[in-house]
Parts: sequence; C-alpha cells; structure tokens
Amino acid sequence: MRKDWIRTEEEKQSRQLIKFGKKHKKASNPSNDQLSLVTHSTIRGRKKRLMSKSKRQKLIANPIYEINCFGLNHVLDDDDRTLLNNINDAYQLIVANIDYSYIHKYTSSTSLSQFINNESIIHESLINFFKCITEFKQLDINDQIILIKSNFINIIHLHYMLIMDFQESSIISKNMSKWISEDFHYQMIRTHRYLFRFMNYPLLLKLTLIVFIFNVDLSASSDPNQFYEYNNQRILFECQNYYTNILWRYLNYLFDEKEAIESMQIIVMQILRYQLLMVTMKNSIRQSPDCDLFHPLMKSIYAIP
Repeated sequence: MRKDWIRTEEEKQSRQLIKFGKKHKKASNPSNDQLSLVTHSTIRGRKKRLMSKSKRQKLIANPIYEINCFGLNHVLDDDDRTLLNNINDAYQLIVANIDYSYIHKYTSSTSLSQFINNESIIHESLINFFKCITEFKQLDINDQIILIKSNFINIIHLHYMLIMDFQESSIISKNMSKWISEDFHYQMIRTHRYLFRFMNYPLLLKLTLIVFIFNVDLSASSDPNQFYEYNNQRILFECQNYYTNILWRYLNYLFDEKEAIESMQIIVMQILRYQLLMVTMKNSIRQSPDCDLFHPLMKSIYAIP
C-alpha cells in the first residue's frame, strides 16, 4: 500500500512534527510489548476517579471519545497506556482461570463432537474477556449475543494462538485433516503462520480481538437467509472505530510507518482468510451425525438448529 493513499493533506503538513514525536517516543518509551505504567501518582489519581464510577469493576477501560484524524498521533498518551494495560491485565486474569489441559489429552481417536464440545471452554473464556471491556459490557444484551454468534467463529483462533503461546498441536492438526480435509488443515496452518510475526507482541492480538468483535457487516454467512438485526448499530460502529484507532496508534508505537501499514494489512487479510475457512468448517460440522450432542454455545456459534 502506498503511503500517499492513507495520508491526508493535513498529515503531510504535520509530517515533521510526527517524526519529532517518533524520535521522542524512541528516547522515552520502552520498545517491547509490555507498556510501562504511567507514574504512580497519575495512576492513583486516575484510578480513584474511575473507580468512583464503578466500585465493582476491577479493571477499568476508558469510555469512547472522538478521534478526529486516523493515525496522526504516533505516541501513546497516558490514557492509551492505561487502557492497554487494563486490556492486558483483564486478558491475563481470564486466561489464568482456564483449565485447557484437555488439549494435550487428544488422541487420534478423538471425535469431532468431543473436540467441538471441549472448545466451548475456550469460547466461554473469550466471552468472559469481552465482559471486561466496558464498551462491550454496556451494549444491549441482544447486540452482545449477535456479535458473539456472528464474529466468534472468525476470531477464536487468535485467542487459541495466545493461549497456546503460538504452539501448534500435532494431534489436533492430524485430526483436523481427518475431520475436515487436508487442504483445510494446510490453509489454517498457513494463516496461523502469517500471524506468528506478532508472537513477541501478544497485546497486539488481544487488541485485535476487541476490534473484530464489534464487526457488523464483515462476517460472511454460509446461510443466505441468516440476517441479524442490531438494536443500536451506530454504537457498534463507534466502538469499532474507537478501538481501530487505538490499534493503529499501537502499531505505530511498535513499528515504523511502513511496518505499521503492513501489519494492519496482515491482520485484516488473515481475519478474512479465517472467515472463508470457517464457512468450510461450519458446513462440515453441520453434516456431523452428532450435532445433537454439541454444547448449546457451540450450536449457537455454528448456527446449528
């Protein structure tokens, strides 16, 4: 993608200022994935103000605010840092409570229905993570359910990669070739490996999960009669726009401009690849004679009557 395709006239005029900001960032900010916390006094003051809004909420995510221009600010401010740290803490807290030892107990005789039912544990943990995100938690319950039903199947693999620390299970790989097809397994592995370049930046994929849970019209359905009606679609667009801007600023914090653009392209393209692959998987699962034995959550996600 050429730089001038995404750069406005205002951005061109401010390019020198941005370069200065980048130099300042490199001099003052850490280069690794884990962001340094803002000073203790600032955190304590902000935490006190935020906690007064919701005493029961342990992990606070800042509310939506307007961002006027996409990608002008390449330096994360204190609000960005606090939000990203809260996202990381929430995710780690959820993952710490997952017992996914069953993954290592699969054998060549494991059935597809057993695999699908076990996967409900991973799916439930991702739901619990999204419940920690203020903007998602405040949505109408009907819209929450629709977002899960329409988007989970396309993003659950990012969650799985993070939990497995980017390691692949050879048994699951072999079984997937048997359950679906060898080509399907090959395409899945190929898509996974495009995202391996982010293994040193797990927070990047955690943020990507949030961006894509708010998808409204990206998901392709294998059922032409399937149609979802949201109660407040405008809020969903605002939520996704907000977190997309956070993702873009974080990419520019981690990488130079060219790498940030390439990374955004890779993320979007692999989500679209997952979407197409999941249509294939969904069709195969629907043909399983054990559909009636599937966990209710998995039936809903795979649109099984």
